Amino acid sequence: MQDVRRLLDPEEPDYAAMAELGTESLPHLRVLVQGDDHMLASKSAYAASLLEADQGQDVILAAARSDDPVLRVAAASAAANLPGGSATDVLIGLAADEDAGVRKVALSSVPPDVPNESVSRLQDAAAEAEGKAG
Repeated sequence: MQDVRRLLDPEEPDYAAMAELGTESLPHLRVLVQGDDHMLASKSAYAASLLEADQGQDVILAAARSDDPVLRVAAASAAANLPGGSATDVLIGLAADEDAGVRKVALSSVPPDVPNESVSRLQDAAAEAEGKAG
């Protein structure tokens, strides 16, 4: 945990070094995402997105389920680094979020390898949420 905190605590975290820690960092990232320090939680969600393939998806999903819209925005942004299917799993709930800022970041974070059908589902979810909010 000390190594993870040391790398994430600075204003400009060393994300490359974080990624080198690999899956050994996942339990620590999971704890930090669920902690009270929302800045550190946001950085942890992003760090999880930099792990190979979708190894950090569960950490990002935990951030996406947060009550804090700032952490949900971080989860949406982090989803852009995931493979298409995993990103869609994270973004579908965020595209329908009650917070307009979360929806906006979710729609702008769709990776290029997401199929058009999934992109349409995300856009429809956001439009439906916008209609409920408006």
